[in-house]
Amino acid sequence: MFQLIVLDIDGTLLDPSDIVTPVVRDAISKARALGVEVALATGRRLRSTRPIVEELGIALPLVVHNGALVWDTAHDRPLHQAPFDRSTLALVTQTALEHELGLILIRGPQSDERIVLTEIPGQAGALLEAALATRPGDAERLPPNALLDLPDVLTIDLFAPEERLRPVTARLAERGLSLFHAGPLEWDATPPFWAANVHMPGTSKASGVAVLARRLGITLKEVLAVGDGENDLPLLEAAGLGVAMGNAAPHVKARADAVVRGHDEDGVAEAIERFVLEPLRESGLSLPLQRSD
Repeated sequence: MFQLIVLDIDGTLLDPSDIVTPVVRDAISKARALGVEVALATGRRLRSTRPIVEELGIALPLVVHNGALVWDTAHDRPLHQAPFDRSTLALVTQTALEHELGLILIRGPQSDERIVLTEIPGQAGALLEAALATRPGDAERLPPNALLDLPDVLTIDLFAPEERLRPVTARLAERGLSLFHAGPLEWDATPPFWAANVHMPGTSKASGVAVLARRLGITLKEVLAVGDGENDLPLLEAAGLGVAMGNAAPHVKARADAVVRGHDEDGVAEAIERFVLEPLRESGLSLPLQRSD
């Protein structure tokens, strides 16, 4: 019996119009009423995840920044952080600058998760400036040598056309960095720009969820995980049951234990019903856990 359900947000919990449908809300409520904890795991920042938690009206635990930050929503405090150390920060930033990749550093909650930019020549720099012009006050600009003194960088995002990005991220992966490709961006660029999220070695949604599992006194084998992206794969493979959404890429579906309907057809509700609610009803058991709210 699963004691913790972990849901990805974009392409999973949210439907194509970026809402949580009543059917999905109802499934989450039923699972929690039976004593099963629910958490969210995402590549988003904390500040862009909070509105979804507030919309749900439940103080769900959060794994954000792809596991680099685990947040106790009920008490509004971090449970775990994995910031870049100085040498690893230097490796990633210098590699990105050498190859003229777009580069954004995202700091932790103690710095209000501010975005840090540096001067990038060419199309990558122009695209970043245009994208961030719509978000005044969210970014600070520092010279390259000042980046290394930032103590609380949780995510480094790299941007470039896929054929330029992947050779660089492959080199970084060989050095042990955690890397997740987020696919093409909705930027007006030819060829299209892709994004990669970079984190400290060992950082993933699986490592973040392991923190939550330990606090509940359970193992990852007692976790049901649902997601659709490359950054979900470590968790889908580490969980007791990893479920891919119907809208997931073929390689994600191939590595999952099961596949449900897409986020346009309440796939999260299907996963909760099939793998949590039905088995609990059949067993006649409930799982009393300490609520986070």
